[in-house]
Amino acid sequence: MANIAIIAEYNPFHNGHKYLIDAAKEKTGLDTVIALMSGNFVQRGAPAMADKYSRAESAILGGASIVFELPVVYATGSARDFAEGAINMLDKLNSVEYLVFGAEDERMDIFDRVSDILAYEPSEYTILLNNYLSKGMSYPLASEKAIVKLLGNDKSDIISKPNNILAISYFAAIKKYSSKIKPVIIKRTDEGYHNDKLGGSYSSATAIRRAISENRDVSDYIPHKCMDSYLHYMNKNIPDSEWLTPFIASRLIYDRNLDPEISALNMTLDMNQELLNRIRKAPLPAKYVELSDYLKTKNLTLSRVSRVLLHMVLGINSEDRKLSYENGFSEYINLLALDKNYSQKLKEISMLSKLTVINKKSEFKPETELGQRMWQLDILATDLYNQMIYENTNIRLKREKACTVRTI
Repeated sequence: MANIAIIAEYNPFHNGHKYLIDAAKEKTGLDTVIALMSGNFVQRGAPAMADKYSRAESAILGGASIVFELPVVYATGSARDFAEGAINMLDKLNSVEYLVFGAEDERMDIFDRVSDILAYEPSEYTILLNNYLSKGMSYPLASEKAIVKLLGNDKSDIISKPNNILAISYFAAIKKYSSKIKPVIIKRTDEGYHNDKLGGSYSSATAIRRAISENRDVSDYIPHKCMDSYLHYMNKNIPDSEWLTPFIASRLIYDRNLDPEISALNMTLDMNQELLNRIRKAPLPAKYVELSDYLKTKNLTLSRVSRVLLHMVLGINSEDRKLSYENGFSEYINLLALDKNYSQKLKEISMLSKLTVINKKSEFKPETELGQRMWQLDILATDLYNQMIYENTNIRLKREKACTVRTI
């Protein structure tokens, strides 16, 4: 079955996302767009600006056909975990022909060469990588320097851009797992992933979130019919990592009163000894921004620190990654929203899929150890998000098992 897939955060869904969906349909000649979207927390370890069901609804209103959730263990992982988890889940649907994504460049040749290195890890790359890691560099920086060393300095600018990094990660995951999904690049038209200023017809999600937090009008940057999905958030403070402060502080205080021998903090996903030492020495009480600023270093990026702090609160550990990689990445895929015109298409996808499509949340009971653990973490992430939203906005969201699919 031929369908398009897009991996996204939609934080929030904006004009650039609408452009990508329209361009994907035009370029492939297909009309069904399956979006695999991060849930209530995004890759940089922060809470999303609106709950996952509202964001999924806006994606349907913006042109997506079906929206599934990327489980929290992948959605808040490194670029590699994010890409490999997503690609494997899409592959198991047995319904996706094309993966379409935006990138700053359309250099298929460069992406192909770099992804070969990441997928197959030749010995020259491994030696260089380990050498840079031994000098205290972060994994992303060490990997980038090793690739540049192998391919030439002129590749540095291309492989360091944020959407190019994800594009290369998708290419590598497709190759590594011998997926039949074909990658399709659409050149980005906005001002850049991290640009925090509104402008033109296409502005980044970063700029839009900042404008919303400053009570500025963003109606020119979000498709009009998608705005309704966010209205109950617009006159509130949008979720911020600072809202995690009491949960992080509680976890750290608890750990400091345990015998280090029985503490499980060192098992937190993406934790290393340097970060663990800094966390245990961090001055308390502290707010989130103070703590993250204290923890980040030249070799510990803010994104890495933020992800680890979230994983620490959720209890996501290195064993969870191992369980995922050794057992096929997932047992299920959680349905968030559906264009009612594609109900039959969903039935066809469900029949072909190796993954259980979760429609009725209250009735789903995972059958495998992996499914049970992932579902537990996804429910926990929703409960944590709901608590933060209620404490800071008085919006009371439903628990995962009480939620229903948004059909539009």
